Amino acid sequence: MSEAMTSESIVEAEWLLKGYWSKMRFAFQTEKGAWSDVDVLAYKPEEKHLIISESKVRGPKNIVFAYTESTEEEYGSILEYDDDNYFSFLRHLPLLCSDGVIFDNFGKMVKKITVQLVSNYVVTEEAKVSAYSSINQKITKYKLPVNVEFLLDTTLDV
Repeated sequence: MSEAMTSESIVEAEWLLKGYWSKMRFAFQTEKGAWSDVDVLAYKPEEKHLIISESKVRGPKNIVFAYTESTEEEYGSILEYDDDNYFSFLRHLPLLCSDGVIFDNFGKMVKKITVQLVSNYVVTEEAKVSAYSSINQKITKYKLPVNVEFLLDTTLDV
């Protein structure tokens, strides 16, 4: 099993232990007709809470990318630093929140979404506020039909 699949299995297990139903590798067709997938979907029907989790572990297993205040000064926001590598999956959120992709009646089934990125990015404490602000601004632009929170976890966090 590759590191990415191991990471996905651990993420799925975390949500299962918290009482969520889960589905690994949820496939969907993009607006351009290509196929993509969500690494882990987790859902708690009692709370109508949907988790959309992506695991982006790239490079050798001992590589960690650090986002710090000095990284921010040099590259700009975490999204600019990322250059559409790890965070590219965010563009699929409007489609995933539309009727007929995950649920036939998405608005009836989901009140809250947590988008989780599990990666080998480590964000230092002093850069977290700025990083989360940039990510939340991007998500807000999508005008999703429900409240969304974002989790940026390292593989060590899960």
